[in-house]
Amino acid sequence: MEVQFAPFLLDASVPPEGRPQPPPSGKRSEARTYMEQRAEAVGMQFVPGRTHRSSSVLALQAAEYVADEHADCVEAFHRRVFEAYFEELEDIGSVDTLVGLGEAAGLPGEGLRQALEDGVYREQVEAAVEGARTAGVRSVPTFIFDEQYAIVGAQEYDTFQAVMKELGREPRAEGAQA
Repeated sequence: MEVQFAPFLLDASVPPEGRPQPPPSGKRSEARTYMEQRAEAVGMQFVPGRTHRSSSVLALQAAEYVADEHADCVEAFHRRVFEAYFEELEDIGSVDTLVGLGEAAGLPGEGLRQALEDGVYREQVEAAVEGARTAGVRSVPTFIFDEQYAIVGAQEYDTFQAVMKELGREPRAEGAQA
């Protein structure tokens, strides 16, 4: 089964330039949240202290460019964008930031820059975001299988195995690479 990333705006109210993000009210607990624990289990961290919320529209356009032009870099690019945003608190709404992340993932930066500056994937991303909303996607991650089943949220591997069995497909062994 092929895995494809699809554009979705978690907060469509964020303007293209992003917006200030106030610090959380109250004292942060030292206990890690469930999502922080899950992220850590796959080698990621959620670093506190973000003061700017990025618009992800350009990052989604960059991801579409990568999928179309450099499919072998898709996974590396997505991982690099996630690390930059959640661990390094980078602004993924910036063309310069995205070009640097693309280069770090093995992409030629000038092609990515040109696609972003020209808005080559703008309409495609807008249509995909609207399609996801129309299909009922309301949160991320949402995994859709054969346009029949959806798993919402970061679930345990057993949940994915059950859906694969329901679809009549042999699930991969846990930890196996795609």
